[in-house]
Amino acid sequence: MADQSQYKYANMSNLVLQVDKRFTHRRTDEATGDPESLAGKVDIKQMGDRALRDNAPKEKHIKKKKQLKEKDIDGLEDGKEEKRKRKRDAATSHGGSILSATDDVLGLVYHPRTAETREAYSLILTLVSTVLGDVSQSVVRSAADAILEILKDEDHSKKDFDKKREIDDILGEKMPNDKFTDLMNLSKKINDWNADGDESDEDESDESEDMEDKPKEEETESEDELVIGGARTRPGDRGKPTVDEYAVPAHDIDAFWLQRQISTKYPDPHLASSKTTIVFEILSDSEKTQRDVENDLMEVFDYDHFELVKLLMKNQPKIVWCTRLARAGESSEERVAIENEMVRDGCRRILDELRGREAEDGKEGKGKGKADLMEIDVPASAVPSASAAERKPGGLIGDLQPRGVVDLESFIFEQGSHLMTNASVKLPQGSTKRTFKGYEEIHVPAPKRKLDPNEPKLIPISDLPDWAKTPFVESKELNRIQTRCYPSAFEDDGNLLICAPTGSGKTNVAMLTILREIGKHRNPVTGNIKLDDFKIVYIAPLKALVQEQVGNFGKRLAPYGIKVSELTGDRQLTKQQIVETQIIVTTPEKWDVITRKATDLSYTNLVRTIRKMQTTQEPVRLIGLSATLPNYRDVANFLRVDMKTGLFHFDATFRPCPLRQEFIGVTDKKAIKQLQAMNDICYTKVIEQAANNQMLIFVHSRKETAKTAKYIRDKALELETIQRILKSDAGTREILQHEADQVADPNLKDLLPYGFAIHHAGMSRTDRSTVEDLFSDKAIQVLVCTATLAWGVNLPAHTVIIKGTQVYSPEKGDWVELSPQDVLQMLGRAGRPQYDTYGEGIIITKQAEMQYYLSLLNQQLPIESQFMRKLADNLNAEIVLGTVRTRYEAVEWLGYTYLYVRMLRSPALYSVGADYADDVALEQKRVDLIHSAAAVLEKCNLIKYDRKTGKLQSTELGRIASHYYISHNSMFTYNIHLQPALTTIELFRIFALSEEFKYIPVRPEERLELRKLLTRVPVPVKESIEEPQAKINVLLQAYISRLKLEGLALMADMVYVTQSAGRILRAIFEICLKRGWASVTKTALDLCKMAEKRMWPTMTPFRQFTAAPTNQLAPIVTKAERAAEFTWSKYFTMDPPHLGELFNSARAGKLAHSLLERFPRLDVQAQVQPVTRSLLKVELTITPDFIWDDAYHGTAETFWILVEDCDGEEILFHDQFILRKQYAESENNDHLVEFTVPMTEPMPPNYFITLVSDRWMHSETKLAVSFRKLILPEKFPPHTPLLGLVPLPVEALKKPEFVNLYPEWREFNKIQTQVFKSLFDTDDNMFIGAPTGSGKTVCAEFALLRHWSKDEESGRAVYIAPFQELVDQRHADWKARLSKLGGGKEIVKLTGETSADLKLLERGDLILATPTQWDVLSRQWQRRKNIQTVELFVRRSSTCGGTNGLHLRDGCIQNALHRCTDRKPNENRCSQRLIIKC
Repeated sequence: MADQSQYKYANMSNLVLQVDKRFTHRRTDEATGDPESLAGKVDIKQMGDRALRDNAPKEKHIKKKKQLKEKDIDGLEDGKEEKRKRKRDAATSHGGSILSATDDVLGLVYHPRTAETREAYSLILTLVSTVLGDVSQSVVRSAADAILEILKDEDHSKKDFDKKREIDDILGEKMPNDKFTDLMNLSKKINDWNADGDESDEDESDESEDMEDKPKEEETESEDELVIGGARTRPGDRGKPTVDEYAVPAHDIDAFWLQRQISTKYPDPHLASSKTTIVFEILSDSEKTQRDVENDLMEVFDYDHFELVKLLMKNQPKIVWCTRLARAGESSEERVAIENEMVRDGCRRILDELRGREAEDGKEGKGKGKADLMEIDVPASAVPSASAAERKPGGLIGDLQPRGVVDLESFIFEQGSHLMTNASVKLPQGSTKRTFKGYEEIHVPAPKRKLDPNEPKLIPISDLPDWAKTPFVESKELNRIQTRCYPSAFEDDGNLLICAPTGSGKTNVAMLTILREIGKHRNPVTGNIKLDDFKIVYIAPLKALVQEQVGNFGKRLAPYGIKVSELTGDRQLTKQQIVETQIIVTTPEKWDVITRKATDLSYTNLVRTIRKMQTTQEPVRLIGLSATLPNYRDVANFLRVDMKTGLFHFDATFRPCPLRQEFIGVTDKKAIKQLQAMNDICYTKVIEQAANNQMLIFVHSRKETAKTAKYIRDKALELETIQRILKSDAGTREILQHEADQVADPNLKDLLPYGFAIHHAGMSRTDRSTVEDLFSDKAIQVLVCTATLAWGVNLPAHTVIIKGTQVYSPEKGDWVELSPQDVLQMLGRAGRPQYDTYGEGIIITKQAEMQYYLSLLNQQLPIESQFMRKLADNLNAEIVLGTVRTRYEAVEWLGYTYLYVRMLRSPALYSVGADYADDVALEQKRVDLIHSAAAVLEKCNLIKYDRKTGKLQSTELGRIASHYYISHNSMFTYNIHLQPALTTIELFRIFALSEEFKYIPVRPEERLELRKLLTRVPVPVKESIEEPQAKINVLLQAYISRLKLEGLALMADMVYVTQSAGRILRAIFEICLKRGWASVTKTALDLCKMAEKRMWPTMTPFRQFTAAPTNQLAPIVTKAERAAEFTWSKYFTMDPPHLGELFNSARAGKLAHSLLERFPRLDVQAQVQPVTRSLLKVELTITPDFIWDDAYHGTAETFWILVEDCDGEEILFHDQFILRKQYAESENNDHLVEFTVPMTEPMPPNYFITLVSDRWMHSETKLAVSFRKLILPEKFPPHTPLLGLVPLPVEALKKPEFVNLYPEWREFNKIQTQVFKSLFDTDDNMFIGAPTGSGKTVCAEFALLRHWSKDEESGRAVYIAPFQELVDQRHADWKARLSKLGGGKEIVKLTGETSADLKLLERGDLILATPTQWDVLSRQWQRRKNIQTVELFVRRSSTCGGTNGLHLRDGCIQNALHRCTDRKPNENRCSQRLIIKC
């Protein structure tokens, strides 16, 4: 029997775990039943805050609601600026909650009040979002609100089944049972539901009652013109504008207006004056609430004069600001300060009202009402004429000093391209308006073609020259637009602007201008075309159009041998490809980026700006193609178009198929009801037309295509109207069923048998082609698609519906309105000229947006300049290019912008106040803008700005910002946070701080997925997932890790982040490189390659061979990453059999060995030689050790040469080494690279030389250069002794014209005498080091005179000075003294613009430049004949030695030395003489 003693209490008691009571406290808050005092526990202000009110009496409630509604309407304009400011501040704070950001969503019942309910509510939003799909945040919140209202049924009268059915109706599809269960459980955690539920219930009931009172349909038809917008009208007073009797115009309020109002109530002047002072102080107190101000005013007026108090309260901001402005006077610093303060406080509308009055007073003519700020046909005096627009530098006053720094942010249009500046819309005759329950319709009839007796006869293609007919083989004649443009396009070289509707044939006008340019370079006898003599750039708004135009132009121009190439972010062109290309098709952003890089001569040889065209006198023709614009004259002025011969404006009647427009505005306040209404309207419109016409329905996300199509189909099946959509013939049904069986997309497979189809970029190419073919063959009646169909595929239909006008913008981090070009492009697909007499375009949007789209599509919305948003960054780009060097040049540059044209036209809109009234050319305004932008750039360390002289000089940070398209605020952030010892963790965090991502928020429905991603990414994230920086960090890492995401917004955010990652990380890398930080530079370069290759350093480098067959590469990658013990270098020691054994396949072993042979590796050898004790010459011999393969290496591979100190902390030298294919494959493929590096005291033991690939991870070669046996020269070598020679007379120059250069001199000084023979009688290289003022410039003149006195034809001479001021000074002196020597010498100075400098170089005998300017030209000296003819090179340096000294790493000197060592076989002397003077 077992021993039972072990179970005794005495033996077991010591095993019991007991709580140590020293660390515990007894609860003291338990109820004891004893009476307790509430003193100190309850705040008296909170007494009664939980009391629930009974329902208000019906009449009072309706009256109160009516008053609130009127107040909201009247206060809408007052709060617009303040709301915009709050929105901007919230966006820039980087941490706002999306719940609080959407608190202003109309019609919401529930707002969470505690942390627990907010968390539960976020999970509910996540569930709702997954079911709804890709919809805006307001729709998700509105749907969640409606669902909670159902789930929180207080009567408990509904069963779960009924609740689920109602929720399914709200969401538009059936919710899975498990998700419904989750919703039920989460709704139980919402314990603050009834906090303000009663009021919302009343609002709902009242709203429903109001809706019942409305008639089902109202129709209004205009015999003349229908006006939308303008003065507000009430339902009972239709057509009569309402006038607010308490509103006071701003221009009526002067310094004594308030006193006059009070004097009407208090005749005693002393009493009125004292009360005026008190009232003004009360109104001016910004700390008080509206209620407090009103109470104080009533107290001042002894609770009398209610009408006066109402007047003052209604106009409080106007009274305060207008009185302060009037007291400050017309032109004073105080007034300017007040105006700036008004803008900051969101009261710019008051300023605009005042300035609008001032502008009106200055206009000619009587009988006009208040000036319309956006008037298109303004008086001729206000229009910038061609002469004004092309005002020459002499036309400016110059030397104007800035009045102060203005806030550039306040001038930015926050709405961007959605800026609404049209007060009212005048619709054409026959337009009708109908009102239904839940929405309104406005119908605009198709325009009728106008009969013009003077219209020219259509030009047949046979009338074109024979050589020009080829591109038009598919046409018999030019259409109306092309015929009118033909003389200017094909027979003239002037600039053109063609404004015409979409689909009217503008591209063929562009083809005529292309043929005009080709004809100028065509030999009329042989027909040969000089393809190298011209370049044409075609800029399309989107990449999809770029690809379309490349195919179009390439096919039509192929018979001429013209090559058309695409240049976008996805496709780069090498310099050789550019040489072979005649037409480059690109996007505006890409063109701006490449033309910012002055060193990239392949691009900048073409054209950058109109200003460059006028300054260099290069004949560059500009052709503008645009949709119909209301202010086309402004655009024509901007493009310097001749108004008589170059401007063509065609209205909607020129559309091949006239467009009948229908605008539907949904009036429901709740976002989810708006979505449901849009679906129902969509169904109604489809049923109305699908029986007779094909329809395109544009939606704005991929998921929404299937959801919309299924909704219409299901409703048609439910209501038995599907027969109107599906054709009755058996053949069509059989085709649809057969194709449905073949397609891969499950949604398309489900929809095709019913005559529906979907189309978006996420589908396979085969499925998309099938849909396009079926639609073209009319087998499909309804096609639901995204905007890619409008831009990429020409597939017209009779009717186009745009369902909803909101699209997600990752740049803004929110859903924004469609861009005007997207809307025009979509509606451009309406109407088929060969089948239809007219097309129909239907836009379904919110009622608030109707006026904008009415204005846009009826040519009443002017195009405004958005340049102010990027003024500072663009100014920095021009400074870096060298085209702007002073404030004066920047003012002149700003005069070439569209912003300047619009400021002249609409001064009030662009905040050109009365203080600029006498500034006709707005020069002072431009000075202030440039000064402010320069001050911003200086603060960010992008430029050096001398405020007194106006000199602008770029810094290294500014150059990096310009080249990589980085905003100045982001560069400021990098400049602060980048440190020498940062790790990968900190670099990811700095990347996430970029201003480019400032609008990206963290949405509640994303948090769950972001938390999951946070556990899967390898680099730790220090911030909380609630912070946007953490989201950006995680998204970049998820992209590198190739993780899949859910949800449109999150995926769009990741695309936006990763699209910007390449250039941002490259900029960070280059900043670290320029600062010489070795460790962080290598880390940043690795990070760049991670983002480009989408792989981590721990992954195998085999992943980089993306061109290898995927099915063969995948097993190698998998096994290589599992075999962690094999380092990458170990693979290179293995032969194919061993590799085959490792990968369990002989075939895999051969492939792996083949890939290893193609992995970029270099063999490096180094030799060092001291030049001085502080300067070391390094000679690298680089030999490629890999097999070149175009599939992996292209035409060139780039490597970075880094020389680090012995501690590996500082980069002493860096340069790029570009290995080209032809040199890598040559027999003698050793490459010699020479450079110099500084040597420190005491001498270090060694330096490290690293060659690391710019693109390939783990491709790195490191070499240690030991200095153990290095012998340095003497520490202080003696100077050249100054000999006691007799001063040389000036007559030693022999030629009289040389002697006359020094009329006041008899002899040269001792230094000049000692070096004279070497300079004037020999061609040896010289180095002259002498103190300042010792006559070194005259020594340079000796060399010049020697150069020009030779009998044979002398080559060019170059003089390099360290600063532009010295170049300007020397140019002025030598041009006056030396230009007449030897029959005339052309003395020129370089400008910094490459194309202009090449022309100056061609005609110059003596070229003066700064080191940077010459370095740009001389880098390709082997290809440039004019560089090779330089025979004398004089370099002036301010100092020699030290950190800022001459070190022979100077690019211009190094190129000169390179040429000097590159002698021809039978040449005894250097082909170029080198003179260096310090």
